Amino acid sequence: MTKPNFIFFDTETSGGRGLADILTIDALFCDHNLKLLESFSSKARLRKSRVYEIDSFLVNGLDPFEMDTSKNSNFDLTKEANDKFRSWVNKGPVFFCAHNGYGFDYMLTSQHLFSNLFTWPWIFSTGNARQIDSLPIVQNFDFYAPNKIATELNEKSNKVFKLGSLCKANGFEIKELHSSRGDTEGMMNLMSFLKKKDPALFKQSLSFTNKNDVLNKIKETDYFCHPETFYGRTRQFTSSYLCEHPVYKGYHLVFDLKHDPEEMFGEQSNEILKKKLNGAPKKYRTLKIGKNPFIQDKSFATNFNDEYKTLGHEILQARAKYIFKNRDELANRLCLIINDQFQDQDMDQTELIPEQMIFSLKPSQSEKSLMDNYVLANTLDEQRKIHDQFKNPALKHLSEMILLDRFDDDAFSSSEYKRIRKGISRRLLSTNKEVFPTIPDGMARIDLLREEKKDDSQTLAKVERINKHIEGLAKDHEKYL
Repeated sequence: MTKPNFIFFDTETSGGRGLADILTIDALFCDHNLKLLESFSSKARLRKSRVYEIDSFLVNGLDPFEMDTSKNSNFDLTKEANDKFRSWVNKGPVFFCAHNGYGFDYMLTSQHLFSNLFTWPWIFSTGNARQIDSLPIVQNFDFYAPNKIATELNEKSNKVFKLGSLCKANGFEIKELHSSRGDTEGMMNLMSFLKKKDPALFKQSLSFTNKNDVLNKIKETDYFCHPETFYGRTRQFTSSYLCEHPVYKGYHLVFDLKHDPEEMFGEQSNEILKKKLNGAPKKYRTLKIGKNPFIQDKSFATNFNDEYKTLGHEILQARAKYIFKNRDELANRLCLIINDQFQDQDMDQTELIPEQMIFSLKPSQSEKSLMDNYVLANTLDEQRKIHDQFKNPALKHLSEMILLDRFDDDAFSSSEYKRIRKGISRRLLSTNKEVFPTIPDGMARIDLLREEKKDDSQTLAKVERINKHIEGLAKDHEKYL
């Protein structure tokens, strides 16, 4: 069987929110032994339809004036990255790896593929590709192989698992920290370090990337162990499988065996059961089978001085047997309670903007064909002709934003251009609380930073340079109102 290659990648963005733009992306393609085979790098200019969060440039060190000179639009960067990633995936099985990728990079990059009209944004977990995250891997590594890796401590004496801190503590400090290139190299070095420290544990950490394999494993065994990390502290839970979450597909519910399921479910009404299940501590936990959960054999249940060791395997076995025997009934009761809770909650009725519709916008086959041709088009005329064929307002909007960033006013008639720019300016100059950063948000943040950083001349100089750029954006957008 072919051993998977690795693709390490990192992004630097215009902000930390879901609608942030990727400004730079770097990737390293390595063989199964983590030997570097090829590298990739791309950067894009700032989009006319968005504004950045001030702190993002203070962290990543990017200069907004320099970013404005980049030859690539966001569409061009996204297409370059997609083409490169697919070319590597076509070489055989591959693990994509990002640090805190499940929390940020994977969804962010898929969001960019969607908003740039790629019909299939889930490139990290389909075909030859599987996704892993170096953050939980190193946390689990630290827990099951203590003292093999060094970690720094924060002011609360909790271990720090930030990439820069881990690399520094273990002797390979990232020279260009918070740059996509530097962080990608640091991640590759970190994974190489783990592989050398404990090859068996490293291999096991990559064993749960196939959803079906994970599901079969946790369903077919009576009970198993799985770690979770909260605020820098990892602990192990021992659980038995119940069912898939009734609302969040791909998430699966397991019962924590430190609680007695027979006493919990028993003959009691669902109202009483609901109160018990919702009381602290949690009685059931959630496993995300598509996010490489770390599953340990049940023999590990009593390896630590905790509730499970006190209970012992005999009691754990009996509780697991009760769940296995009554699984369908218990799952049905739990799902009824969860569904009721979701119905009782006030559902957010806020209308989504097109960029947020990655899960709700379902283009038809004919629309998908147009989108594919749009992505493949090489010229303004070709993309503009396809743009005119989009009937769905959301697709039309996304196409307009791409054409604007790629070709500016060359892509539109004078009246179209004024309409588009006026709409953007209204959004970016809004003084309301928006789902995206606004220019007034940025100016308010700059005022706060001037006071906070008044004794830090180096940071203050960066703030003033960003302020100059923001003021220029404000003047430009005010012209269209």
